[in-house]
Amino acid sequence: MNLNKWPKLADLLAGSYVLGTLRGRARVRFAHMLRSRPWLAARVTEWEDTLMPYSLQEPPIAPPHSVWQGVVAELPARAANAVTARNVSWWQKLGLWRAMSAGLALALVLLLLWPAPPRMPYMAVLNNTSGQAVWMLRANAHHMALVTMRSMSLPADKSLQLWAIVPGKKPISMGLLPTHPGRTPILITPDHLDMRSVALIAVTMEPEGGSPTGQPTTAILYKADILSTHLSS
Repeated sequence: MNLNKWPKLADLLAGSYVLGTLRGRARVRFAHMLRSRPWLAARVTEWEDTLMPYSLQEPPIAPPHSVWQGVVAELPARAANAVTARNVSWWQKLGLWRAMSAGLALALVLLLLWPAPPRMPYMAVLNNTSGQAVWMLRANAHHMALVTMRSMSLPADKSLQLWAIVPGKKPISMGLLPTHPGRTPILITPDHLDMRSVALIAVTMEPEGGSPTGQPTTAILYKADILSTHLSS
């Protein structure tokens, strides 16, 4: 694929690469592209600079109680079995091997017990009038997650509402947009919405709390195409 001809897709792939949602062989192919395409590597760097501050601001998330109990139960046995009584080298005497074993055990337990997030192969970026990315949407058929990258000023009695545009159908509300930087949890899309059929997403300014009619009541402020981040062979 010649990404030079598809700059918008290239930008979305770069963002997906940084977020970690570009996976498997597609991620490997994209990583190879970065070595021979400095302009693409530059986009990855820009996304890292944009998203990293917000990831650092995220509060720590405690694992579910059942997961933590599994960690507590597994770690002592795994750490103890990792160190043998014979052929003890100098760095084992210092406790380094125990620390490494405990860390490895923790990683293995979390990998086995922590549920994997759903894969999000669809992506869209909504820019403001200055061309700066404000919201990044990731989605699969029935889940979506949103990253807000810049603050937006609104009148106190107004809200920004996100709409899914499906060809041949009326706009479908996807909820109100946050106006301050941060990330939403992974959300389930409305029951009647399959993101695979969405051509683009759009934003309108509505009364506080959202449109009273269930449909946009003002003109579209921002819009973005939904693109797949899957790289074909």
